[in-house]
Amino acid sequence: MYYAASVKEGRCDGCGVCVPSCPEPNALELVRLNGKAKMIRISPLRCKGCGLCITMCPKEALEILRR
Repeated sequence: MYYAASVKEGRCDGCGVCVPSCPEPNALELVRLNGKAKMIRISPLRCKGCGLCITMCPKEALEILRR
């Protein structure tokens, strides 16, 4: 059992503030949806569950979940 960050549905506006806070390469990425809207995608295999991204998110759109 381990922990990983997860995006709360409908809360992420794709600002990308959390991405540079992550110490794990390629665990967070900013992706385009429908060509315009942006959203954070989290790789549960790379995320270590440290929570740094959560502290940086101005929309409180991220949470740590047990996997």
